[in-house]
Amino acid sequence: MQTFIKVQATSLIATGVDFLTTILFVNIWHFWYLSASVTGAVSGGIASFIIARKWAFPTSQQPVVSQFSRFVLVWLGNAGANATGLYAATHFLGIQYLIAKTAVSILVGVSYNYFLQKDFVFTMS
Repeated sequence: MQTFIKVQATSLIATGVDFLTTILFVNIWHFWYLSASVTGAVSGGIASFIIARKWAFPTSQQPVVSQFSRFVLVWLGNAGANATGLYAATHFLGIQYLIAKTAVSILVGVSYNYFLQKDFVFTMS
C-alpha cells in the first residue's frame, strides 16, 4: 500500500510540473498552447520517472536505460488513454473538460500507471 501511495503522489507532482510548465510556456514565453502542452507533458513525464525511480521504487535493481525505455512505452500509452478518455467524456458524455480531464487522469493513474510501473517499468528483482 505504501508503494501505491508513493506512485500516486509521484503522479500528482508530475501533473503539477506538467501544468506549471504549460502555463509558464504559454503566459510567459508566449508559446502556442499545443506545443506548450507537449512540453509540459514531457517535463511531467521526466519528473515522474526520476521521482518514481528514486522514491517510489528505490530498491529496484534494473538498469536505468532499461527502466527509462519501458517507462516511455508506458507513458505513451498513458498519454493515449488520457487523450481518448478525455475526448470520449467531453464529446460523447458532455462532461466539462477540466472535470473530465481530472476524472480520466485519476482512473488511468490508478488502473494503468500504477500496475505497469510496479510490474513492468520498475520490476523488483
